[in-house]
Amino acid sequence: MSSFAERSLAEHYRGKRIVITGASSGIGKDLALLFSAWGAHLALTARRRELLDEVKVEAETAEGCGEVLVTAADVRDSAAMQAMADDVLARWGHVDLVIGNAGIGGLNPATCFDLEIHRRTLEINCLGLANTLVPYIPSMLARREGHLVGVSSLAAFRGRPRAASYSSAKAQQGVFLESLRMDLRPHGIAVSAIHPGFVVTPMTEHTDFNMPFMVDVRKSSLLIARALKRRAPRYLYPWQMRWLVRAEGLLPCRVYDWLLPRVSGQREDLKPRTL
Repeated sequence: MSSFAERSLAEHYRGKRIVITGASSGIGKDLALLFSAWGAHLALTARRRELLDEVKVEAETAEGCGEVLVTAADVRDSAAMQAMADDVLARWGHVDLVIGNAGIGGLNPATCFDLEIHRRTLEINCLGLANTLVPYIPSMLARREGHLVGVSSLAAFRGRPRAASYSSAKAQQGVFLESLRMDLRPHGIAVSAIHPGFVVTPMTEHTDFNMPFMVDVRKSSLLIARALKRRAPRYLYPWQMRWLVRAEGLLPCRVYDWLLPRVSGQREDLKPRTL
């Protein structure tokens, strides 16, 4: 991305009031650091308070950084997420952008399917996203302005081998966001679904399967920031994976079922676990 493009993004986000969940590591942390460097005000949340405090300290070292608020909360706790929204809105009056980024990945082979992992994956990724976004809708409706964002995955578009829990959760996120988008667009509120491929984060620090076209986390943040600036309803990246996913969508089930397990690079001894 050119320096001119980055300056344009910085100007767009300067002074914006932004909420980010899952901000203690990975994509959420890097987005927080990028937006802080551009002069945004941040309300950050994650379960691990000590890591959030480290992000806050790092964000506040950026020249021109706005206010940084941190709240330790589990996105599965609807009362805690509502309380956070109430506190943020009481302090700021409104928020411009809410990014529901908190989530978990994982493997759950059907041959040894773990219902507890399935429940946890759905609760964090699906209910957690709703608990994140919904509390801000009334204030955005009142202002007829705002932007709600969910970070899903390219795994949302077809089931991946040994990933029934993760793929179905990400598919639900995408459909949830699409319905919100149709309902809220007439009221001036944008809704975006972000579908990353593989990004260099703690979640991808394993060798359980192939991860082609891996993207550096800062490049990922810049791509997301650019997509949100133009209020893209849906954004898939990187471009190589976007086209692969679109091509997969054209495959008949018989071909897809034969091909995907063979190209995924998964070990045969995989057991259910979260990532």
